[in-house]
Amino acid sequence: MTHVRNGWIVGMGALLAVALGGVGCSSSGSTHGTTQGPSTGSGGSAGGGSGGTSGAHDGGPAGLPKVPGTPDTSVKTALPPLPALTNVTATAIDDNVSIHFDPIDGAKDYRVYVLPKDSDVSSDSSGHVTVKNATYRCGGNRQMPAATLDGAPQVQSGAIHTLVDGQDVDGVTRTLPDATLGYVYVTAGDGRVPVYAMGDPAANGDNDCYFQRWGASRSKKYVTSESDRTQLLGQRWRDDGPVFYVPASAGASTKPVYTSNSSDGISTYYYVDGPEADKRGKDTVAFQVLADAAGADTKALMRVFYENICGKSHDELAPGQAWFERVRNQGDQQPLFDLHWSGLTGETTLVVEALGDGCPYPGFLAPMSSPAKADGGFGHPMPEWLTFDQMRAASPSGEVYVNGQFDTTDAPRPIARSFVKISPGPKPELDWFESFGPDTQTTPLTEEPCGIDNCFAQFRRAAPFGDVAFMAVDDVRWGLTNLLGELWVAYDDRGADTNGKFRLTPGVKASMAADSFVHATMTVDAFTTGRRYPQILISDQDAPVQNNMVNGNTILVETFMNWPNTYQVEVCDHQMWDVNAQCRGFDTYHLLDPNDPTKTVGLAPSPEVGEHIGVDRSMIFDVYASTKRVYLFLDQEPYGCVNLPAAGVPSGAVTVTFGDVLYHSDVDVLFDFHSRHQHREDRRHFDNLGFKSGVAEPGWDESRFPCASHMQDF
Repeated sequence: MTHVRNGWIVGMGALLAVALGGVGCSSSGSTHGTTQGPSTGSGGSAGGGSGGTSGAHDGGPAGLPKVPGTPDTSVKTALPPLPALTNVTATAIDDNVSIHFDPIDGAKDYRVYVLPKDSDVSSDSSGHVTVKNATYRCGGNRQMPAATLDGAPQVQSGAIHTLVDGQDVDGVTRTLPDATLGYVYVTAGDGRVPVYAMGDPAANGDNDCYFQRWGASRSKKYVTSESDRTQLLGQRWRDDGPVFYVPASAGASTKPVYTSNSSDGISTYYYVDGPEADKRGKDTVAFQVLADAAGADTKALMRVFYENICGKSHDELAPGQAWFERVRNQGDQQPLFDLHWSGLTGETTLVVEALGDGCPYPGFLAPMSSPAKADGGFGHPMPEWLTFDQMRAASPSGEVYVNGQFDTTDAPRPIARSFVKISPGPKPELDWFESFGPDTQTTPLTEEPCGIDNCFAQFRRAAPFGDVAFMAVDDVRWGLTNLLGELWVAYDDRGADTNGKFRLTPGVKASMAADSFVHATMTVDAFTTGRRYPQILISDQDAPVQNNMVNGNTILVETFMNWPNTYQVEVCDHQMWDVNAQCRGFDTYHLLDPNDPTKTVGLAPSPEVGEHIGVDRSMIFDVYASTKRVYLFLDQEPYGCVNLPAAGVPSGAVTVTFGDVLYHSDVDVLFDFHSRHQHREDRRHFDNLGFKSGVAEPGWDESRFPCASHMQDF
C-alpha cells in the first residue's frame, strides 16, 4: 500500500527502482495536432506539503480510474549508472501521469523523459548527458513565498519565523547541530513503524495573518499509534500521512525523542536527551530514533521550530537535508518534488532523474509563434513566443526542456535515476470527455459572433471540441494547440491592463437536479495569484457563458488569491462575474460558528492548495454539484463541501465551461520564475476535461469535512 499525503510519498512496500537492467517504450512525447490562433485571421508535511485526508474517501472520485506505474528494474541502457531514487510512484489517469519521489539531498531540479534508444545517448567526463531529440519535463522551483529565517527582520508582511541556528526557543538556545535529533528510515520494513504527521484543527492551529502559510506551518502532532491517529482523525486533525519510519521498540542502537507542550499550550516541542530535555522534561516519549545512520534508506531526522505570532508554534520534523531546507526556507528557490508527464499512447518506461543543476530556460513555449514586443504595456517588453518545433530546431541536440526555469545554456547533470513502467488508464465513463490525445483535432477554428455589441479584443471560435473564446486579449498573441497530449493555451491580457480570459464550452450539455449530481473534472497546471487562475463554470446560460451570465445562474469554482491560495465556490445570481467583481461564495478553509459566522471555531482538515501547484505540475479539479450542494476534491482527495442557497443556483440543462483568467498582469504579484519570464503572459495546459450527469452523491465524511453554509463577499 502506498500513501500519498502532503506532497510526501511513502511506499509501504519500499518501492525502489535501480539504475540497472531492457525494456522498450512506445510513447515519444512528441507534439500532436496543429497550432492555431491569431494566424488564422484573429504537490509530506515534513516537506511543507498540503495535508491529505486518509480514510475520508477511498479510490478518488467516481469516473476517474487511476493506473499505478511499477518500478522497472530490468532496464539495460546506455545511460550512465547512478544511484536510485527511493519511493518513486507514478499514477496515470488516461494519458496523464503524476510522479512523486523522495527528494535527493543537493538536487537543484528533477526531470522525466521517455527511456531513449542507446544510440541517442552520449555523456562526458563531467557528468553531462545528452539524449538526442529528447523531450524533458522538469519540475522547476516551487511558487510560494520564503520563510523568515532565525532572527532576521521580516522582509514582507508575515507572522512566521523558522528558528534553527543560535535562536532562543521558549527558554532554550538551539544551534544548527541541535537540529538533528537522530536518524530515521524513509521506507517501510520489518521492525519499523510509521510516524504520522497530524495537523492541528484548532482555530489558531495555523498562521492566519498575512502571507506566510504552508503545509509545514500547521501545528503538528507526530504519532505512531494507529489508535491515536484514528482518534485524532475523528477530531478533524489533518492527516499528512506517514512522513518517516522509526524502530518499533527501543534497543541498543536507538534513543528516545521526547515531546512536550508549553504551559499555555501554544507551543509543541520535540527533542532528545540534553539541556532541552532537562528543562522541558522526559515524561512523554514520542518515538525512538536511530542514534546513527544505518544504511541507504536512513536519513537524519531534523527539526525546524515554526514560531507563529498569530497562532500555535511547533517543531516541524523533516527526514533528510532536502526536506529540512524546504521546511526551513520555503520559497521559490526550492525545487518541486513532483513531476508531470502526458501523452502516453501505450506501455512506456519513463526515466526519472534528480539533477545537480537546473533545467535551462528555452524561452516561452507557446501554441503559436509570435515575435517579441518592445512595449506590451506600460513600456514593458514582452518575450518572443516559440512553438515546440521551433525549440527543437534551435537545439543542437534536438533536446527540449519543458518548464526549464534556470537562466543557463548548460545541460544539467543527473545525480540519481530511476525507471517507472506505466500504461495509460482507461477512459473514464463520462457524458463528455476530452483527453487531447493524438486523434484530437484543434482545427479548424471557425469564427463565431463574439456575443456582445463591442467585439474589440474579443475572439470567439467554434473548435472541433467546443466553443472557444478569448476575451480582452492582445490582437495577435492568443492561441491554442494540441501539444504533448494536452490542450496548451496562451494569451496576453491586452496592454497588460485588462480582464483577459479564456473559455472552452463543450457543445454537449449536462443536467442539474436536487437528487443527483453533475461531476465535472479538469486537470490543469494551476499556478494561482489574485490575477491569474483556472476555473470551472456550471451555468444555465449558453456559450459564450461569460457574456450571458447576467441573464441566469452560475456556479463558479476556482483557485484564487495571492498566497496562500484558496479553492472556492461562488454563486453568481444573475450577475456578470469578473476578476475584479467576484460573486459571493463560501470559505471552506475556516470552520465557522453556525450561530455566529464571524467567529472561526476551527480549521478544516483540507490540503493546503498552494502545495499542489507548480508551473508544470498539474492539479486535478473534481466538482460534484447538485442544486443543493457542491463537493470539491483536490487531486482526488476531499477538500470541501458547501450548502447552496435557494436562489442563484442553475437547474435543468446546464453548460459546463473550463477556463482561465489573467487580470492586469502588469501589477500581478509574482514569484521569481514568473516575474522574470512570464509576468505578462498566461499559459495553461488543460487535460482530461469532462463531465457526467445523474451521478450519485460522492462518498463524504461530513463529520470531518462539515459543509459550509455562510456566504461572503470575496
